[in-house]
Amino acid sequence: MADIRPLRGIRFDPAAVHLGGVLAPPYDVIDDVQREALYARDLRNIVRVDYGQDLPDDVPGSSDRYTRAAEHLEAWRSLGVLVREARDAYYVTEHQFIAPDGSRHARRGVIARVRAAPWTTSDLRPHEHTLRGPKEDRLALMRATDTQTSPVFAVWQEAPSVSAILDGVAASAATAGGRTDGEVGSEKHLLWVVDDPAVVEAIRAAFAPARLYIADGHHRYETAAAFAAERAAAGERADAESQFAMVYLCDAADPGISLLPTHRLLLPRPGAAFSLDDLWMRLDDRWEVEAGDSLRAAAATAVEMRQTRHAFAVRAADGVAVLARPRDAAASPRQGLDVVVLQDEVLAPAGADEAAVRDGALRYTRSIDEVDRAVDAGEAVLGFVINPATTAEMIAVADAGDVMPQKSTYFYPKVPTGLVLSPLGAVGDAPGSDPRTIPG
Repeated sequence: MADIRPLRGIRFDPAAVHLGGVLAPPYDVIDDVQREALYARDLRNIVRVDYGQDLPDDVPGSSDRYTRAAEHLEAWRSLGVLVREARDAYYVTEHQFIAPDGSRHARRGVIARVRAAPWTTSDLRPHEHTLRGPKEDRLALMRATDTQTSPVFAVWQEAPSVSAILDGVAASAATAGGRTDGEVGSEKHLLWVVDDPAVVEAIRAAFAPARLYIADGHHRYETAAAFAAERAAAGERADAESQFAMVYLCDAADPGISLLPTHRLLLPRPGAAFSLDDLWMRLDDRWEVEAGDSLRAAAATAVEMRQTRHAFAVRAADGVAVLARPRDAAASPRQGLDVVVLQDEVLAPAGADEAAVRDGALRYTRSIDEVDRAVDAGEAVLGFVINPATTAEMIAVADAGDVMPQKSTYFYPKVPTGLVLSPLGAVGDAPGSDPRTIPG
């Protein structure tokens, strides 16, 4: 039984700020240029807390981006820019966005809490491994702020009555809303605070049979679990706020869920295939090569083939082609993934086996135009445009207790940071702090 709980969140007071000006993408998709733009957008932008700048005269532990994050949170709360909910609530959201193909979509979700626990006992199922560095960074931020600033993005299955409840909530006027600049165009964010005890209990009960899967934010969840373990070892009770992770939950069948592919560029190196003909000569006889007029046209053909074939659009200096072979029964859901087939059966013989990949044989991009440009410029000898993974494939791999390769999934658009913050026990509860709340 899934234990999806409400939280008594902290959020920006819509009377004090324009919500769109203070939201930010998750820290792990922000580059330095975008961080500068977010700094300039509003002095209260959440990026100053979630992913602040390092300064030349920083002293780790006493004056650094983590201590500044805590200072920003304290100042914004004392000024009433950030306020705490009067009681526990679920936060229903709607994210309206433009897809890379220009179509418009909306994705509905709910921000809540789940217990932060090791994977063996967690209500959430992972689908990828994590790296040590990002977890150390997030843990330092949580220790400094006693706050989880950005939610884990997860999807649910087998809780059919949840969506109807959320639809009913969204039929009323939103509590707050704003626009941000997304990866493709303007995005609109709406937020409803659900704190009526009867509706809160209905949502919690509706989620009980759910199966939960992390879509994005494995690092954030593992960090929350590590923080919870630290605080439990220090004597905190099992129902303390520190023992939970903030999650954004979306129905796995929501038509607004989009996964984007991450394309592969094979860099020049000894032993790398240097042309389409050279590549074809290295492959198993099951692979067929069909010449294409352009990389985009070949990519469109690969999309049409995906139900029955593993298909990739390939670009080299000597032309464009669609590379395909029939799908067959795979030994496991992971082995049937396009990215695994590409790596094992195409990239490895092309000169980029797993050891070469670890050594930097590949570069990655989500842009088909960048694949064309890199090959034209001689920065890559081959470019492979792949089809995106599906939510169903991700769930199948997770259910099998397996993980997907790195760069397999890119859920789009990202859940913004700053809609709701989750206090972990000390913020707003310490002696002398501002007890200001949003009235119930």
